[in-house]
Amino acid sequence: MAYKEISDSTSATTEVQSSPADIGQTPKIERIAGLSRQDLTVLERTVRGRVSTLVGALHPDGSIAAGPRSLAPDLDHRLHPELDERARQLPAMEKAIAYRLQFLKSLIDPDPRHHRDLIDELLRADIPLQTLAIHLLCPIATELGNYWCSDDADFMQVAVASTRLSNVVNHLTHAGPQPLLPPSAKRILLAHSQGTRHTLGVTLVRMCFRDLGWVVDGGADLEIGDPMYMRLSSKPYHLLGLSIGQLEEAQDCTEAINRSRQDSVTRSTRIAIGGAAVLAHPQEFHHTGADIVASSALDVIRLAEHATG
Repeated sequence: MAYKEISDSTSATTEVQSSPADIGQTPKIERIAGLSRQDLTVLERTVRGRVSTLVGALHPDGSIAAGPRSLAPDLDHRLHPELDERARQLPAMEKAIAYRLQFLKSLIDPDPRHHRDLIDELLRADIPLQTLAIHLLCPIATELGNYWCSDDADFMQVAVASTRLSNVVNHLTHAGPQPLLPPSAKRILLAHSQGTRHTLGVTLVRMCFRDLGWVVDGGADLEIGDPMYMRLSSKPYHLLGLSIGQLEEAQDCTEAINRSRQDSVTRSTRIAIGGAAVLAHPQEFHHTGADIVASSALDVIRLAEHATG
């Protein structure tokens, strides 16, 4: 477990495991949050109940490896997208891959200066955003999910690392001048369901499409609902991307797709769905009426290439 009781006293000290692969040591939890032992127990149970199903979507075969995990070449395409022929065509692939271990260490390290310094280093490296998303950010997010499922890191470590990763993605997305796109540029609107508690995937999709020269509207701040439909009706979009967080929202997803196609402005808009629920239960979403059911971040590039085909 992430911590253990070492005394019958109500003021017993809690201890945190060292981070994965001897990456660093995490400060004791009470110094971070000031929580009692009982509070920590409630918090862990809550986090596990809400997060484990989402992280479990990273393992569609249902298997969870025992023992420490590493970025080894025999793992799946989510950890190693370079195994995919299309992903190998992305520019500066080797440069992005070379940052994986350093980046993972900086996210887990208790000292926040390391991942902040790495942001500047990544910007200086001048790696295309889509390459960073596919070959660095998505594999790191998957590895953090592996740590959670295999208990190689406690929930506080994974929570802090995930928050840092989201901050890095947001910084990279908005860093530097915004590109001047021609009026003929393709347009995509991104939104997520109410049950989508983690919007990192939506932000990564936004990053990729922006880097591919698309006009990107919506994203992590836009839920499926009236504001989304109003945007769809206000201007033509080539593509609508929906992130679905929970299996119970499959019917809501179908209704959203049907409503989106009722307006003459959006009738020709192609619709793609993805997210934790779609990744974990793709068969439950094949009859929602979506044109594309995305199963990985790499699908984003293929999606952009064929969105108007």
